[in-house]
Amino acid sequence: MSFTGQERRRSVRTTANMAGTVTFANGRQVACTVVDQSETGAKLAFGAIGLLPDRFQLAFGVRKARVVTVVWRRGSEVGVAFV
Repeated sequence: MSFTGQERRRSVRTTANMAGTVTFANGRQVACTVVDQSETGAKLAFGAIGLLPDRFQLAFGVRKARVVTVVWRRGSEVGVAFV
């Protein structure tokens, strides 16, 4: 797949670089870094990533925890969409 330079996102992303917490359905929590965010989603980075479900809760900054779904995965980075 080649990059054509065309932006496919529906909204502009802004740099966040803030600590986040992922909470799984079983209550387990994992720390992450919210690299950037937009109105519709965010890019997350994990120090070590194991099995990450396709849907989980994400909390960061002063925002209330939101349910997100995974849109893409690349190594230790994950793109999510807010549900």
